[in-house]
Amino acid sequence: MSDRDLEQRVLAAVDQQELIQTVQALVRTPSITGDEHNAQRLFAGIMREAGLAVDFWPLDLPALRADPAYPGEETARTEGYGLVGTYGSGDGPRLILNGHIDVVPTGLPENWTVDPWGGELRDGRIYGRGSCDMKAGLAAGFAAIRAVQRAGVRLKGAVLLQSVVSEEDGGLGTLATIRRGHVGDAAVIMEPTELNLIPAQAGALGFALRVSGKSAHACVRLEGVSAIEKFVLLFQALERLETRRNTGVSHPLLGQHRLPYPLSIGLLRAGNWSSSVPEELEAVGRYGVAMGEDLASARAELEAAIAEAAAEDPWLAEHPPQVIWTGGQFAPGETPASHPVVRLLGECAAHVRGTAPGLEGATYGSDLRLLVNEAGIPSVLFGPGGDRRAHMPDEFVAVDQVVDVARTLALMIVRFCGTA
Repeated sequence: MSDRDLEQRVLAAVDQQELIQTVQALVRTPSITGDEHNAQRLFAGIMREAGLAVDFWPLDLPALRADPAYPGEETARTEGYGLVGTYGSGDGPRLILNGHIDVVPTGLPENWTVDPWGGELRDGRIYGRGSCDMKAGLAAGFAAIRAVQRAGVRLKGAVLLQSVVSEEDGGLGTLATIRRGHVGDAAVIMEPTELNLIPAQAGALGFALRVSGKSAHACVRLEGVSAIEKFVLLFQALERLETRRNTGVSHPLLGQHRLPYPLSIGLLRAGNWSSSVPEELEAVGRYGVAMGEDLASARAELEAAIAEAAAEDPWLAEHPPQVIWTGGQFAPGETPASHPVVRLLGECAAHVRGTAPGLEGATYGSDLRLLVNEAGIPSVLFGPGGDRRAHMPDEFVAVDQVVDVARTLALMIVRFCGTA
């Protein structure tokens, strides 16, 4: 059988119905970050039933938190599980298919028109929390391996399907998987990219800013100092910092974005009584890190901006605000766009879809930087759905995109790992 005929047989072996059912099964098993255990067990069972060699293990949380590459956490966690299913046992090239099974909370129920955990199939879309980000990607990776199996292909190398936890709050699961020894020669991370190739991702740091004021009764508010009013001065300094850091960005992929390195305050807590001048404020935010930028340098720049703004205000000069680095700490990461794995994945996608995929950079942090920076594995983000549908009510993914990703990955497995 010719290589062309073999590839066509593999592509034809992608089972759309089974793929849809896998996505639905994963969506219907809630897996909010910190509580992914049931979904991991379910997926481990699915992998075993398909005949994959499965490694399912409890994470050693104390060891991971002591690791020099510890990526931070935002969610309280008392346990977690790693999961890797492997097909093939040859000594040829090893391809990693990586995806996170944890999802963000659903938010207010009244903002959803469908059951967030229903996995409803309607008009060619699968709805539910995690459908887009990124259980459909995981299911596509599994469907790709199943297609290779069904086509009777024996690989020279092996393909590893990694289902990881805690990506949404730092990447503890992928770090654990690397430390477990599940590494390879290249990786595809099935994040929602609208089937574009993303070999470069910016970094992102979680931080908290604490501001002190002076309490007084609201009827004599001039006797006090409002922490909210003082925060406004600091917020304006952060806005100026964001503008400065996003001016003249020259990176060929990140420079395409209007705001490649966003700085955002997502949470404010202030005061303790409506008729008292607020004596404390905490702002929690997310700080974009530039491509090639050292995390220590990025932190120092934000701390300096806050200190400079505080020095110009008499109260803040005497009561300096605190910057605390907390939550996920995502370094930037990049595989050169000219790398062979990027080109090969692009060729596979073009073969399946008839048009070459776009090449972009991501303004968000992802597990790509752990695979690249910690394990030295060239990696690319590529998956169904888009980031503008992630983390939102009525999250969905289009079935045709999930199928195209599964077929692209199946072709990638054959071409990268080789056939025995």
